[in-house]
Amino acid sequence: MENKEQTNACYGCFGAANGDCDECDKDRRDKEMTNREKHAKEILDIACSGDKLAMRKADKRLTGCNKLECNGCCFSGTGRCSEVIQKWAESEYIESPVISKADRAFLEYLEEEYKYIARDKNDVLYAYNAEPCKARESWNSGCSDDWFRLNHRFDVNFPMVKWEDSKPWLIEDLKKLEVVDSYE
Repeated sequence: MENKEQTNACYGCFGAANGDCDECDKDRRDKEMTNREKHAKEILDIACSGDKLAMRKADKRLTGCNKLECNGCCFSGTGRCSEVIQKWAESEYIESPVISKADRAFLEYLEEEYKYIARDKNDVLYAYNAEPCKARESWNSGCSDDWFRLNHRFDVNFPMVKWEDSKPWLIEDLKKLEVVDSYE
């Protein structure tokens, strides 16, 4: 290396895991992040403990294989855990949606007859008692006459509910999301 300030390139990508390698960092920005890259620290911690990788079905969190029954692991079922793990590790990481405490609390107060939430193209949220159909610029309630606008009457956000969604969100599915203090 000619000059330390000229490049911070690593040898064998040892610096890539903590972002110390300028070259690897540039390459990483140009492509999607894999599950292996996203969960590198957890994977390394499990491997260094001498255990094999497992993922709990209950909450999709990584853990050691010895701490979990096979029927509770996302990687089991085929008898070829190593192949399933490798495929998962190299696949694109997709951020799991979360829900704020405020939005989650709101769902508890929403009447049980409401089953769906959808966002129109103009960014308005609606709750429906029957599954709406996506139209040109809004969701049509079809034969349902029981719907109402949420973010006009209430201070709710639900950023995971997007106009681009092909289907409305089931309120029951929103209730199952990981709860966070607030959205970032």
